[in-house]
Amino acid sequence: MNTIHDSDIKYFGLTNDLLFKIVFGSKGNEKLLTLLLNALLQLKGKHKIDELEILNPINLPEFRAEKQSIIDVKARDKSGEVYCVEIQVKAHYEILKRVLFYSSASYIKQISRGTKYTDLKKTVCLWIMSEPLLPEREIYNKYLIKHDKNNKVLTDLLEYHFVELSKFNKDKPANLQTKFEKWLHILKFGDYYRSEADLPGGLKDEKGISEVIQKMSIANTDEQMRHELLSRDMFLSDLATDLDAAEKKGRQEGRKEGWQEGRQEGRQEGRQEGIEQGKITIAQKMLAKGKSFEEISEITELSIKQIEQLAQNNKVSEPAEKYKTRHKPTNPRKKQ
Repeated sequence: MNTIHDSDIKYFGLTNDLLFKIVFGSKGNEKLLTLLLNALLQLKGKHKIDELEILNPINLPEFRAEKQSIIDVKARDKSGEVYCVEIQVKAHYEILKRVLFYSSASYIKQISRGTKYTDLKKTVCLWIMSEPLLPEREIYNKYLIKHDKNNKVLTDLLEYHFVELSKFNKDKPANLQTKFEKWLHILKFGDYYRSEADLPGGLKDEKGISEVIQKMSIANTDEQMRHELLSRDMFLSDLATDLDAAEKKGRQEGRKEGWQEGRQEGRQEGRQEGIEQGKITIAQKMLAKGKSFEEISEITELSIKQIEQLAQNNKVSEPAEKYKTRHKPTNPRKKQ
């Protein structure tokens, strides 16, 4: 196994969704995910999770034209309740629609042919946000489906939990008091600790945190794994740039159209057109890089059918004919 030890190169933390999946979503790491969920959801007593089974994070659609969803980490506890965990760097324009889509998809995937509705279990969705999303001042917020006047809970079968790291500013480990604060610190500032030896006593003594730092170090120093992390990081940067450009263009076109027509609808339609065009541009780039239709759909929120149509029109993504030569092929590993 080739390793990298240069202290000056970029070190990835847990806000990188791929690294988060490696640490908390890999088979064998169920205990770490259990500790994280108990801390962030502040579960105690009979509500505390004792054991988890990590599940396939992909919610496949029933029909080809439907959109699948890929959750960062998905698990089920002994009672059958499902936990979906997403780490999200950017609070983009349609994030709440994505929250609803992912949670609903995870809930309905419990049903298969012959399954009774009485077998459906609670689905708990946790979104860990790097950017601010909600107007509330609290770091952690929980939402339920309630009556709009008397606040009576209609059902607890779907829960929405949000943890906003941008509202957490305790960067000094000595100030950390609770399990909640210690795990928040590792999520936000974990890339400061290159090894278990770097951890101060208060964090080292918290169950599970030393092991998390170990797994982060392995991922950051293994050459193949680091290549994947770098590729993912660069892709997300390109994606964020393209989306920002699309939204800016949409706002400009929307304002222009709105002023010309004197209607709010004009501004909104123009903005939406710009965003949709940005998604198409991103999808075309991903097709050119050989990304799967499912992954493109997950990133851009375009349907599989739309992406198939783009692939037919995108010559860059079409397989090229094999190059024919009469020369004997050279060994690619042989130094020229």
